[in-house]
Amino acid sequence: MANQGFVFGTHQFLHPSVNGPISRLHDPKRQIKGAPPPTYLDGLARESTDKSVAAAALHKGEFCGHGEPTMTIFDVVIDRDGDLEVDAIIDDACDENGANPLIVAARRQGQSDWHVLFERAWDERSMMLTDVRSRKLTSEEVEELGGEPLHGKVAIGFEYPCDAQSRDDVTWLTIDVLEDGKRKPTCIVDAEMA
Repeated sequence: MANQGFVFGTHQFLHPSVNGPISRLHDPKRQIKGAPPPTYLDGLARESTDKSVAAAALHKGEFCGHGEPTMTIFDVVIDRDGDLEVDAIIDDACDENGANPLIVAARRQGQSDWHVLFERAWDERSMMLTDVRSRKLTSEEVEELGGEPLHGKVAIGFEYPCDAQSRDDVTWLTIDVLEDGKRKPTCIVDAEMA
C-alpha cells in the first residue's frame, strides 16, 4: 500500500508521501516495542520496561516535544552494567535551566572509557541522528568534563515523527538520570533534533 512506510519494532510508520493525520497528536503516547536504539547506541542500550525507575518519567511520553505519540525508551548499559557515572562538558553560556551541556557522556563506574550519549552539535544541525555513530571521548574532551560525575542509572527516550524512515530519524531526545540514593530521576538533556 502507498501509505505504508518503514516498519520499526511493533510500529509501521507512514510513507513520507502521506500526510499524517493531525489527530495522531491526541493519541496516547506509546513505546514502540522490539525496536533497536539509534545507531550510535548500538551495544550501549537495552529496551526499557515500565519497571525501570530511571525511565519512569519517560514512559509517560511527556518528553515528546512535538507531541508525536511514538517513542522508544532505553536504559543505558555499558558492558551489561547499568550502574554508571555521567558527566558533561558544559558551555560557559548557561541556558535558562542553569546549564548547557555541549557533550554528555557515561561510563561504568571506575572505568576509563567515556561513551558519548549526547552532543549539542547534533540538535544544532537539525538532521535528527542521521550519520551519528558511537564514539568515546577523546583525552582532550575528558579533561574538559565537569569533574563531579553523577552516579546512578541512565535512561534515554527518543520521539519519532509519523513518517520516520530509519531508526535514526529521531525528532526529540531526552536523557534522565536516577542518582544513587534518590527516588526520582532528573532530566539532564531535553533536545529537539529536527
